[in-house]
Amino acid sequence: MITGDLVMFKPEGTYGKWFGGKMAIVTHMSFGSDGKNHCRVKWLNPVKYFEGYATVSDFSCDKFEIIK
Repeated sequence: MITGDLVMFKPEGTYGKWFGGKMAIVTHMSFGSDGKNHCRVKWLNPVKYFEGYATVSDFSCDKFEIIK
């Protein structure tokens, strides 16, 4: 996964009910203290998350599937 990739959040795990199946563009990559690669993404469409909408999120890369 690299900056600029189109990715889709996997529909599983704790955040799957909000972000599962949603598409985003990777805007930044980093290496987390948990030993995993992490990425910041900009959602193609804001994602309803509790009482608001997320336009940008940070997750470990293993939460995403690369689309292109």
